[in-house]
Amino acid sequence: MKVFLQNLTLTASIYTVLTFATSLLPVVAGETSRSSQTPQGLRRISQDTATGQSGSEIPLIELSPGYGVNISFISSGEIVEKVWLDNPAIASLDVDGCLSGLGRECNSPGATVLHLRRINPIDIPQLPKMNSSLLTVVAKGNSGRRVYLFRVATANAKPKYHTIEVTPHTQEQPEIRELLPHYQNLQAISRGLEIAQKQRLISPESPLWQRIKNFLTNVKSGESISNAARKAGITLQLVNRLIELGQTTPVNTLRQRLVNQSNYSNKI
Repeated sequence: MKVFLQNLTLTASIYTVLTFATSLLPVVAGETSRSSQTPQGLRRISQDTATGQSGSEIPLIELSPGYGVNISFISSGEIVEKVWLDNPAIASLDVDGCLSGLGRECNSPGATVLHLRRINPIDIPQLPKMNSSLLTVVAKGNSGRRVYLFRVATANAKPKYHTIEVTPHTQEQPEIRELLPHYQNLQAISRGLEIAQKQRLISPESPLWQRIKNFLTNVKSGESISNAARKAGITLQLVNRLIELGQTTPVNTLRQRLVNQSNYSNKI
């Protein structure tokens, strides 16, 4: 009877681990495919990043000889009202609509796409000679007006993208489940990652693995779990799944414990 209960406990624990691992699979698949969903030649930048609310650096736009770059606000549903290019000596600026200040008479000013193109440097009196510039964009949408900032610089390499798409503000991610003290959550995440690797859900060679490692490094340095996840580019849904998986008893440890109990019972 005692052996039967031990085997039943082992089976239940294995089932628990496999259940959490199976539930982690679609989350990992979603995380892995996030970057691959971006079409070739397209770079997506969120509203939070471009407005400086995410804490990230100002997005850099590199202009190569013979190539232009589009900045699209179609996805965000906003209309561009005003733009400033601080250093017009390195690039030309055009829009798909009509904006005052670009040498046009506008009855209904507004645009949704900006086009930057590198030009041969122009010597403009009293303007410092630089190969970079700040681009400021004022756009208006349903939630009000926003100020976007981009760094523009010249480059010699072939461009990796031709269009920058400003994407809408993402919905708030679920809060981290603070079921355990901070350090125990960290331990659970590390164990969950180890189990996910053993289940072949995550490969150490994958970009997602490195993002999770960066996340763990930030958390160990004192960063909150939510901020570390955002900076590392992973969702709190993934973090929560790893915590759940890490809170389960490791199968090998449990199996060894049951074997020891069985040997002890036999001796009795």
